[in-house]
Amino acid sequence: MSWNTLRGGLAAVIALAAGGASADVTARQVWDDMRGYLEGMGYSVTASDSAAGDTLTVRDISLARTLPDDEGSVDVTVPEIRFTENGDGTVSIRYPETLPVAISARPEDEPPADFRLDLTQSGLEIVVSGDPEDSLRYDYGAAQLGIALADLVVDGQPVPPGDARAALTVAGLDGTATVGSGPLRAIEQSASMERLDYDVDFVDPEGDDGRVTLKGSMNAVESRTSARIPERAGLDDMAAALDEGYALESSLSYSGGQADFSAEEDGQTLTGSTRATQGGVALAIDAERLSYELTGEGTDVTLEGDELPFPVSFQMARTVMSFVVPLTPSDEPRAFSLGLTLGDFTMSDNLWNIFDPGAMLPRDPATLSLDVDGLARVLVSVFDPDVMESADEPAQLEALTLNSLELRAAGAELTGEGAFTFDNSDTATFNGMPHPTGSIDLRLAGANALLDTLVSMGLLPEEQAMGARMMMSMFAVPAGDDVLRSNIAINGEGQILANGQRIQ
Repeated sequence: MSWNTLRGGLAAVIALAAGGASADVTARQVWDDMRGYLEGMGYSVTASDSAAGDTLTVRDISLARTLPDDEGSVDVTVPEIRFTENGDGTVSIRYPETLPVAISARPEDEPPADFRLDLTQSGLEIVVSGDPEDSLRYDYGAAQLGIALADLVVDGQPVPPGDARAALTVAGLDGTATVGSGPLRAIEQSASMERLDYDVDFVDPEGDDGRVTLKGSMNAVESRTSARIPERAGLDDMAAALDEGYALESSLSYSGGQADFSAEEDGQTLTGSTRATQGGVALAIDAERLSYELTGEGTDVTLEGDELPFPVSFQMARTVMSFVVPLTPSDEPRAFSLGLTLGDFTMSDNLWNIFDPGAMLPRDPATLSLDVDGLARVLVSVFDPDVMESADEPAQLEALTLNSLELRAAGAELTGEGAFTFDNSDTATFNGMPHPTGSIDLRLAGANALLDTLVSMGLLPEEQAMGARMMMSMFAVPAGDDVLRSNIAINGEGQILANGQRIQ
């Protein structure tokens, strides 16, 4: 199923559950604005309504939309929504306990699929206040919210409920959202959840005896969202939306999470579990860049399977994966970055004993850390896949900086930093690569001791260890007891120098 298909279905659910992207302090204007917002998203909306006293009741609401690239359609039906004026300038919105969402997916290279999602709620309350000419505030809460797969038909064949299950449940929801008016709607939202649970179980629809299950939860979830949404451009055309000012910053964090999973294929089974003391994810996108960061602390992973000789476990004190990339073409170079940290990695002794039964190698926690940034000039839009595939050069690298490198394992440690600039007008000096100019400094400690140990263990032949030592002597100079330093530089003439000595 494509991202467009899923996004199209969930967009209507989110819009209805949040009460629309804007509202006023009268019941009629709340509904009219919600309807206008949905129609602006590309949905055709039909409904009937009636007013009695301070309540406007909207019945038989039907939303229909064709997905981009003829990938299918989305239909949402809502039996009834009630908008009640509270007499103090606020409006309360009441939804039914279940909202069905029907999605018909027709992807080009996959079998057609029709499925229904049920959005359920218990104790959901939304109260709207504020100045409709400026901004409105939504205060909302729910004892429980959920979304679950109700029915699935693949290639005309109904999938038994026991072969396809997917559910997400939120308990103890409490939040606020402030929504501005105007052609570029400003939305600020924060929410907390006592617990978030997910449960997925799918059997391979092609009948190859495959099955995947995933069940887990996160506690004390906090989310933040800041968005700018233009009225004139739908999110199906992201390039146009970014040109109109679309921007999003969103983050989610949790304290305590766990998951259990299993995978079956060809009679083989793999099961495992993960635990983390805390973690989070952050995403930002605007016309300048896309950024993403995933973090975790206190991660513990266990694996067990038919193809594993024994249970496997490993731990990670800290995990960080992040990147920032420019998105749209520009005459000026734009910043990018990449970060990776696998901090204090440890593994069980039965894993160590496979290759080090005598415990000759230090089993101290290992760390890999990399921090890189630079400048690049994007030449074509990443949102046009046809152009991206046909472009000989989608981007040009202008500068690259290694802010830090750390690799620490088995008693040895490698660190480094450096920076290079690139001349894209000269691709002859380095055989098609832009001419780099700059240098990098490296420090290697404990390498000789590690080589000696590997030779003693029989994992490394003596002649290969000798070759490695000769290579290190060519590119590095002694800087202490089993410590080597190296400066590798490339100058404007295309010469490569190691510690001041030309090697090319």
